Amino acid sequence: MKISFIFFNLIKFFYILLFISSYQIFSSTNKSNNLKIPETLKVCTAGGFIPFTYISNGNWYGFDIHMMEAFSKHLNSKLEILNYSIDGIIPALNAKKCDLISTGMVITEERKKSVLFSNSYFKSKIIYLFKKNNLNIDKISNLHDLNNLNYKIGVKIGTTNDFYAAKNLNKANIFKYNEYGDLVNSVRIGKVDAIIIDSTYGLYLEKKFPNIFKFKETEGNDQYFGVATRLTEKELMKEFNYFLSKWKSNGEYEKEYKKFF
Repeated sequence: MKISFIFFNLIKFFYILLFISSYQIFSSTNKSNNLKIPETLKVCTAGGFIPFTYISNGNWYGFDIHMMEAFSKHLNSKLEILNYSIDGIIPALNAKKCDLISTGMVITEERKKSVLFSNSYFKSKIIYLFKKNNLNIDKISNLHDLNNLNYKIGVKIGTTNDFYAAKNLNKANIFKYNEYGDLVNSVRIGKVDAIIIDSTYGLYLEKKFPNIFKFKETEGNDQYFGVATRLTEKELMKEFNYFLSKWKSNGEYEKEYKKFF
């Protein structure tokens, strides 16, 4: 009887330990049995979109980069960042070159046909940036007023700003650029009158070069950023949304937000 009693208590103790271990695992993650956690989380991004994703001194920085670093730790995976042009980033994802896209990508109905988006992690606006001494542009108070043959407008290829200009500024002369650096330089040297960009990037440029640039934003041009994966990767996106919710509630989101914005 004594041996049986000891054996029973050992079995009981074992199950208690098993329960505690399981609770610790599943309380910190939301991983389902169907989620295949990658040993290395591969993330496609389009560098140069300050302050979301950019390279400085050979290293990746930015809000999106730090968010992906936190998510990879959540998964207990290594992280690999892959740089693509914005117009080639969705094809790269669907060709399985990476697991996720995180690059300040705007959630649109058209993109939803090709990728699965996360819950939004950032709200922005479409704005126009111009040289401070350009009085002809400064007197304008609305993006639609730029829809005129007299104006030269710059956009980055493949962005929602590019799509916006094609739809709403088709009377203006549109100049398209592959890189943000070339886009910004085009307005700095006067090749274009204004560029259409994200409000966060516009604020960054205005603060860094207060004597050169100025930007204006108008109502009704809100944009929402999301992380994207393939349409079939529902479990991975479910896990990211769980992580994002926790990241916001534990104060880490706010910490990174203050750091970059």
